[in-house]
Amino acid sequence: MYPKSGYIKDMSTLDLTKNYPRSGRELIGGFAWLGRAADKARAKQAGTLGEYVSLCAMDSGFLERCGVMDDTFVDLVRGGATDDDLAEHFERYVSAVQRDAANHWVLIDMASHLEEQDREEGRQAA
Repeated sequence: MYPKSGYIKDMSTLDLTKNYPRSGRELIGGFAWLGRAADKARAKQAGTLGEYVSLCAMDSGFLERCGVMDDTFVDLVRGGATDDDLAEHFERYVSAVQRDAANHWVLIDMASHLEEQDREEGRQAA
């Protein structure tokens, strides 16, 4: 959706010292922010997180609204969960009400934060 310089095209080479995580707007399984949180968690596991923070306030706020514990999310990533695996887990265990609340918080309440990230990472704001 936002293939710009520095954007991660191949998730197997996830290195946030050289690339950017996905935009928080990108949906995985109907969930905004999930891909970005996963990118950062995977990079942390690989030792390539750089200046990013895994389980930052946005990650934790998103997970809290989904009703998913930080530790559960980390365990999924540590266990090698793909984007499809994460989508399946969230679709199965997160209610539509929780999903909608999490997406509203990320996409509406935190829109200015997303716009700032997009600018900093060289993406055009949506």
